[in-house]
Amino acid sequence: MKSLLYPLLFILSITFTSSCKKTQSNTLVVHLLSEPDDMHPTNGASAVRAEINLYTNLSLLRVNYKTGELLPCLAKSLPTVSEDGLNYSYELKDNITWDDNSPITANDIVFTTKASKCLYTNNIGLKPYWENIDDIIVDSKNNKKFTIKMKRPYILNTWFWTDFPIVQAAFYDKQNVLAKYSNAQLTDSTFLKSKQDIKQWADEFNSPKYSTDTQFMSGAGPYKITKWDKGVSITLEKKKNHWSENCQENWYCQANPDKIILKLNNNNASALLELKNGLIDVSTMIDYSSFTELSKDEAFKKDFTLKLADTYNYTYVAMNMKPDGKKHKKLFTDVNVRRAMALLTPYNQINKTLYENNNKQVVGPISPNKIDFNADLKPLEYNVEQAKELLKQAGWADTDNDQVLDKIIDGEKVKFEFNINFMAGSKVWEDLAKQLAESFGKANIYVMLNPLDYNGFFGSVTGHSFDMSISAWQSSAPPEDFSQLWSSASWANNGLNFTGFGTPQSDALIDSINTCMDEPKRIALSKRFQKLVYDEQPYIFMFTQTRRVIVNKKWDNLEIYTEYPGVLLNTLKLKD
Repeated sequence: MKSLLYPLLFILSITFTSSCKKTQSNTLVVHLLSEPDDMHPTNGASAVRAEINLYTNLSLLRVNYKTGELLPCLAKSLPTVSEDGLNYSYELKDNITWDDNSPITANDIVFTTKASKCLYTNNIGLKPYWENIDDIIVDSKNNKKFTIKMKRPYILNTWFWTDFPIVQAAFYDKQNVLAKYSNAQLTDSTFLKSKQDIKQWADEFNSPKYSTDTQFMSGAGPYKITKWDKGVSITLEKKKNHWSENCQENWYCQANPDKIILKLNNNNASALLELKNGLIDVSTMIDYSSFTELSKDEAFKKDFTLKLADTYNYTYVAMNMKPDGKKHKKLFTDVNVRRAMALLTPYNQINKTLYENNNKQVVGPISPNKIDFNADLKPLEYNVEQAKELLKQAGWADTDNDQVLDKIIDGEKVKFEFNINFMAGSKVWEDLAKQLAESFGKANIYVMLNPLDYNGFFGSVTGHSFDMSISAWQSSAPPEDFSQLWSSASWANNGLNFTGFGTPQSDALIDSINTCMDEPKRIALSKRFQKLVYDEQPYIFMFTQTRRVIVNKKWDNLEIYTEYPGVLLNTLKLKD
């Protein structure tokens, strides 16, 4: 469900490093590889953004990290659901307020929904999640009670709320514009053309100030972002006299460190040195070789806990199945070619050299750690000769003896050469790209490495302007909604279906999965869909990732979870 890209960017600051030495009291320093794409309340897709939102915002429901079950957050309890599975009735808790001490009410739930569904809001990749909400009816006698009316039964009608912060209507819509309109009107492109007030609201709402300026960030969580030093660090500070102090039994209310400094460093040698010098308290992002080195350092282990933990995440290499044929040639439109690229991938070599053999190869669009994983699908093995035969069957040959395959496509001689995109700043991604390029070359395929910053990378894949692209998806325990990554609509509207995978038949299967409330039947349908993706090979599926958890032993109360982010920073407690 939670599917978010991992951006990678870092600029080291000597000034910041030295300042850490002076703030060892109740300040938790955390290693990050990347900044969030932004901290906008509804727009943005990075994993780091999602983690920060755990501490600065609240949702209607949360995940119980220990059990993997749903947990009421702003809601008093899990909803009462009608027999037809279309109406979900909630009541909000009392004594929960915004930072201006105004109460959180059902109107904030309504506003969050309208702002997210509005066609003018820049959250294209996330809109499919909101599509199923038809309307929200607020109790006329109690503005803490409301009923969410859904268009159809859906496996994530409740889980969906765990992913999205509830935002304050009075803060983000001071003129109360959206309250004048219905959800249907805000999603009607014809209606919106004549409504300048909605367009003006959206222009303001989408503006950069709500994404990066800490003065314009407002959430109900126990922490607030007080400083964002671009390329260096993000500082969260515990709010004083906050209502959350009275609900410490729930993880989302806890704020044990007074300050959390999220420090960027994607240079492993530098991060390793900072860990050894005690300048970083927590890391789940050190590379595998460094983690292995630290695990063998007896002096380091006296001061730090080190553990490997499973995740629901997986790495992948996407291939453009529907290129424009001009800027990006039709290289991967044939399933035989896509399967050949997968066979040319040296999985064992990559796992050994980049991941110290700590990762497991994945075969499809779901983690092996989930209950509906299709164990009948077998991992592909590295096989250059078989790959060459598939390429030959697809019509590729070196007709001019220049050591690069070629083929006549749409009347034009096309060489099998392309760029492989990855996010700049990560040595692991770069090394992976190099190993892939070298291996593809054994079949006379020429590959150029193309590192991009986050915006360039994300724009290239959502704009379908790429050949091949390396990244990772973050997932979670709830049932898998395949529509965000695999539906035809998510390609057509420049969502997160980057490859162009999808047919009416696959879309129908996704719909069946999403509306099947019978668990055994849903699992069977999910396995069918995984087999369909496996056969079509839109990705080279790489590895399920293992989280490398390192925590200074001066911090107590450590628990490690499969669910992202693995360690809840706000619950760590400085030892007396």
